[in-house]
Amino acid sequence: MSPFRQYKQWMIDRYGDALFRVPVQLASSCPHGRCTFCSETGAKAQQTQRQESPVDQIEAAIKFSKRRYKAQKLMLYIQAFTSDLTDPEQQEQILQCLENYRFEAISIGTRPDCLPESALSFLETLKSKAEVWVELGVQTVNDETLNRIHRGHDWECGKQAILALAERGIHVAPHVIIGLPGESSSDWTRTAEELAKLPISGIKIHNLHIMKDTELAAQYTEAPFPVLSHWEYAEALMEFLRRIPADIPVMRISTDTPDDQLVAPLWHLEKGQFLDYVSQQMEMREIHQGELPSGVLEYGSNGNCKTPPLQNSFTPVSTDDGSTTFFSTDWKEHYHTKAGARLEAEKKFVEPSKLAEKLQTSNIKLLDVCFGLGNNSLAALCAQRGGRSVCSTGEADTPVCHSHRLEITALEMDKRVVRAAAEFFQSLETDPVVWNLVLKELLRSNQSAIGNRASGEPGSANAEQRSGNHQLAMRWGDARYLVQGLENETFDVVFHDPFSSQHCPELWTVEFFKQLYRVMKPDGVLLTYASALPVRGALREAGFLIGETRPGHQMGNGTIAAKRPADIEFPVDGKPDDRRSIPYRDPCLCATSKTILRNRQETIKS
Repeated sequence: MSPFRQYKQWMIDRYGDALFRVPVQLASSCPHGRCTFCSETGAKAQQTQRQESPVDQIEAAIKFSKRRYKAQKLMLYIQAFTSDLTDPEQQEQILQCLENYRFEAISIGTRPDCLPESALSFLETLKSKAEVWVELGVQTVNDETLNRIHRGHDWECGKQAILALAERGIHVAPHVIIGLPGESSSDWTRTAEELAKLPISGIKIHNLHIMKDTELAAQYTEAPFPVLSHWEYAEALMEFLRRIPADIPVMRISTDTPDDQLVAPLWHLEKGQFLDYVSQQMEMREIHQGELPSGVLEYGSNGNCKTPPLQNSFTPVSTDDGSTTFFSTDWKEHYHTKAGARLEAEKKFVEPSKLAEKLQTSNIKLLDVCFGLGNNSLAALCAQRGGRSVCSTGEADTPVCHSHRLEITALEMDKRVVRAAAEFFQSLETDPVVWNLVLKELLRSNQSAIGNRASGEPGSANAEQRSGNHQLAMRWGDARYLVQGLENETFDVVFHDPFSSQHCPELWTVEFFKQLYRVMKPDGVLLTYASALPVRGALREAGFLIGETRPGHQMGNGTIAAKRPADIEFPVDGKPDDRRSIPYRDPCLCATSKTILRNRQETIKS
């Protein structure tokens, strides 16, 4: 089940099959001239740009759709520029198209200020021939922005156009651009909330594209303004969709402009890849279309229905030391070794980092990459507490006592595993906190102030845990994006604990390790459970010195990486002359796992 109402599936449910658009251009310009972002082609479809007459355009588009997509059902799509729906000649052309070809629906792109009564009446007559949609260029509800981009109308005009169309039984799909010059998240939020109150039947959203030979391109060249990266746009889009009623089909979430016409932004994801990324992020972060109330619906009967939370089963798996892990159906791996989830955290992360020793002399900032169930962070808290730190095997460690502060920043994409851990995690009496309560607080507020729980009170209340001076802050999302927002030389210790490089190569690349190198202090250390040759090769190329965590340990060898030789107790000298050490690469920090794996394999063979 998708976290938002995808248009293709909606069409299948409604029409029995997806409708393939047959684009036709009737107008050669817009009534009010070009907006600052509009190109000289007026968004004319690439496959019909060489045809002049509507008939030739239709013939070319139908052949293209049937050849490439095996199209069975079609929609007439009048998009480029803005047609004059009061012009008898253009009206006749539309009628002839509907008479001569079988279309299930017709969709017409137009502006709010191009719908006088005569145009509305004409649209209403088309309902007897096909289902009628109007894709209305709203762009934003911010009047200052509409004026800035030369739209020639205000938001009230857009609102009244939506109402007038809906009153005549014509489906309205507003078109919105996120990232217009001068706008911020508050503008996008208001646009979503205002549209959610109106009787819309669909919505089209995409990020701002600056195209060559437009007024906007000239403005950008003279005084560049911020444009959204795919990361930033995805975050804005997800917040937008949370405010759009869940029954509204989302007809578009991105757009593509030929490379030779695009000025900015320059992304490195295809449309399909971006769709997959947004869907994955929404599902794992438990974000759903329509989950946020957008106020009382003023018109129509769409309602602000909520999408039920997506279900995902996490079955507890007991490891050899008695602690719990899960199996991930997404990555086809357990979150921890079955030899012991808690033991792995202690022996491969906490102990080789010498965290307990460091905390006796200073405050420590820890970055926990891929938080998961939180075993690594919990093990770090066990190392800092006063008294005797006892691991899950019952073996007492050296007594520690100090009052220095441990600040943990955790990166995690999947809220579902944290929620499952909050339900199934089994805290020990020796743990300094009731971990389930900490996880619930992270889910609720993204942070938890932590202190030691009282001796002899295994079920101590969350309020007591907050009396301490240790801090755990959670950041949700793709670690490749989140790490870029962290400051240089911030962390004393980095725990790096993704799924294996064969299933999650994007977090084992040279470029990602360079980001971790950047945020680590000069005397910092990075710990990971992995010792594979391409992983160590990537760490070396990122600038790290490499060592073993503890040679010969029963848990197997992990890796410690540092900037200084003094911080490596068991160094691994030299660079193996082996093609197996060729690292994973992700130059733009956005490639898919399949792409990363394929590129490395091709490099090995070359």
